[in-house]
Amino acid sequence: MASSSLAGGSSVVRRAFTLVELLVVIAIVAVLTGLLIPAVQKVRAAAAKAGCLNNLKQIGLACHHFHHVYGRFPPGYVAEVDGEIPKVFLPQVYDAVSPRVFIIPHAPGWGWGSFLLPFLEQEPLAAFVNVRKSTLDPSLANFRTTALSVYTCPADYGAGRYTVHNVDGEPLGESTTNSYTASNGFNPNMLVEPYNGNGIFARNSRITIGDVADGLGQTFLIGEKGAFFARAPWAGVMSGGVIETTPGAPVFRSVMHPGPSMVMARVLRRQLNDEYAEPYDYFSPHAGVVNFAFADGSVRGVRTTASLDVLIALASRAGGEVIDPDGY
Repeated sequence: MASSSLAGGSSVVRRAFTLVELLVVIAIVAVLTGLLIPAVQKVRAAAAKAGCLNNLKQIGLACHHFHHVYGRFPPGYVAEVDGEIPKVFLPQVYDAVSPRVFIIPHAPGWGWGSFLLPFLEQEPLAAFVNVRKSTLDPSLANFRTTALSVYTCPADYGAGRYTVHNVDGEPLGESTTNSYTASNGFNPNMLVEPYNGNGIFARNSRITIGDVADGLGQTFLIGEKGAFFARAPWAGVMSGGVIETTPGAPVFRSVMHPGPSMVMARVLRRQLNDEYAEPYDYFSPHAGVVNFAFADGSVRGVRTTASLDVLIALASRAGGEVIDPDGY
């Protein structure tokens, strides 16, 4: 305790904190901080999930606007077949030289993410889409690397610009990632038969609402595949390029896949967010759930505990399965 003299002989007593009192205050602050941090993290996680669902809602509506204009959903991606792009996409032969490829060529490679741009209020960017050019064309570098919030889940901590490599590890070009992927359905051979699959999207696909016999609200359209798990260009397939497990991804092994996995995912042998997932699987940064846009335009999360039978039924457009609404 300390005192000081003032004019007139009076004095003021000043009382300081004791060491015990200071330790008690620090302990109280620590307890409050410990209670507050999880609450803040929970709020942030909920906000990120809501933002992700909003992105998927916009993408789902864009798919339906595309269908309204063209009478079909966009293709998973566009590629040459026997030296030609199907006339529905381009009424002439694609004559550019394709780069060295892994398994099969995928040029020009424009994917569903590019075709939806006019329906996502991205008309200036959509003006760059030209299927006479490969997505690898050097003149499209700024196009490929443009970051789009609608294709970026707020919780995807791996999203951003990256370098696409070929199978030998050589750089092909820069691109910006997509946190979402199109449903190829149930397809055991998606990597070598990307034109197959019983989902909504495939190579050069022209699936219509009328082709969805299982019910639009029970069929996957677009789902999560975060860049923290496997980075892929939002613009489409970069022919000759590969998609790899992102370093540090929460899975047990690193895997390399060819082009189709850049724009599509399929259901086959693993549940969602499986610890042995590969780049053609769905994978979400949200705890316990993977978000999807369904073919009716609705959006909702599917639990990572959903069985394979349920996932295959949701992935297929005309499998005739009966799905328990409590199963996912």
